[in-house]
Formats: sequence, C-alpha cells, structure tokens
Amino acid sequence: MPDETVLYYCDTVTLCNFAFAKRLDLLTTRYGTRLQITPTVQDEIADGIAAGYTILHEIEKTITTGMFGASGVLNNPERDIFRDLLRTLSPGEASSIACAQTRGGIVITDDKAARAACQDHTVKFTGTIGILKACCRDEILSPREADTVLQAMVDAGYFSPVSNISGLL
Repeated sequence: MPDETVLYYCDTVTLCNFAFAKRLDLLTTRYGTRLQITPTVQDEIADGIAAGYTILHEIEKTITTGMFGASGVLNNPERDIFRDLLRTLSPGEASSIACAQTRGGIVITDDKAARAACQDHTVKFTGTIGILKACCRDEILSPREADTVLQAMVDAGYFSPVSNISGLL
C-alpha cells in the first residue's frame, strides 16, 4: 500500500480513465481521501459533464461524499506556480503540480508535458499504468483483472503506451 501520509493530486484525464472504465473504486480503495482533487480539476469535470459525459457525475459523487479529498483553494505561492505552469499546461494539470510541489505530494498524470513539468519542479508523479501496476502489487487487482481494466480504458479512448499490465509485473 502507498505511504499513508502522502497526498496524491490527480489531473482530470487520469480521473476520467478510471471513470470511463467504471473503476473509480480502484482509486478510492488505494488512495481514499489522500487522492486530492483541486477546484480547477473539479471545474474541468463539470465542463465534461456539461459536454455530455454523464459518467463523470461519478467523480463528483466521490468528492461530495468524501471518498476523495478536495484540496481547497490554492494559496499565494501555489498560485504563482500555477500561473507559470499555465504557459504550457492545462489548468487542471497546473493546479495539481502546484499543490504537489508546495505540499509535498505526488501528481497523478499521463500527460507528457505535465510529467516533464513535474521533473522540472522536482515533483514525483505516477499515472494510469503505474496505478494499475500498484493495484496488482497491493493485491487489489489480479494481473488479468488489470488487463481487463486497461482494455476498458483503451476502448473508451485512452491511448495506452502498453498493451497489458500483466506483462509489466
């Protein structure tokens, strides 16, 4: 299991991968309220719902019922980092990195530019594949189940860098 004191700041796309696969339970089981959602990511989820992606209501439910944490508004140092990151990143990614950098957390993102920004800001990160592998290591999922979840994500539009999880373990 992950370190119980570390907070994880998740971007919109990675949340959506799990929502579209109907497996937000993996995130709530592994991270619970340590998985933090910034107000900017919440706004991006609301935009997705307004655009017709009703499955994203499930993400909102996990926040409003307290299954995920809400990071709260950015403080002044975080806003400075956020503004700087907006030059190259979406607002959700920028806010997640700003919070993780100042609060000592880990970013959950699959975005290449966001991962590069994490490296530039010395912020640890993981993504969809890393989470699925960790769920196998923690025995939350079997490797075969992880492959099925990954395939559901791919079927929903996720561009995966790997064809299965079982081959990575």
